[in-house]
Amino acid sequence: MQRRSFLAGAGGAVFAGALAARPARAETLHQSGADWFTNVEVTSQDGRTFRFYDDLMRDKVIMVNFFYTSCNELCPLMTQNLAAVTDLLGERMGRDVFMYSISLDPTFDTPERLASYAKANGVGPGWLLLTGKPDDIELLRHRLGYVDSDPLQDADRDQHLGAVRIANVPLHRWVMSPALVPPAAIIRTLKRAIPEPA
Repeated sequence: MQRRSFLAGAGGAVFAGALAARPARAETLHQSGADWFTNVEVTSQDGRTFRFYDDLMRDKVIMVNFFYTSCNELCPLMTQNLAAVTDLLGERMGRDVFMYSISLDPTFDTPERLASYAKANGVGPGWLLLTGKPDDIELLRHRLGYVDSDPLQDADRDQHLGAVRIANVPLHRWVMSPALVPPAAIIRTLKRAIPEPA
């Protein structure tokens, strides 16, 4: 957790700049839409079921992170910071931008637990907390690039990456930000994926 906390926290501003400056190549991250990201079913905190690519990604600007409700170190800080991001986005949340927090502990994190967590953390419109079958969530984690090159670190849920992946899916623009940099810095990274009006 110490290595992850460093990347997400104190060293985050430098890390954010490096990541945001180089949008990921479309053929690596997007490839062929649903074929790459899959259409596994996920369930939100209000019990609704979605196909991940077709319902939650296609034609949208999205922000995605991974967390779990029993995490008592990085996750609460990330969630509080992302709540501040959604406050800054205001009415754009659920209209222009969508946020998805995917549980790394889907067996424990039922929709009911996610609903309680959402209420306690100020999760509002346009922000879904998602769970699903463990194998499907693991596939999504890999397809979204939340993988450590060290297999031991990767298998340790407590060492998960404290970052937010941001995508303008129709334009194949991908950026990433540490989740604990100031909310305004995350918004600036988000703007890198959204073209300015002509």
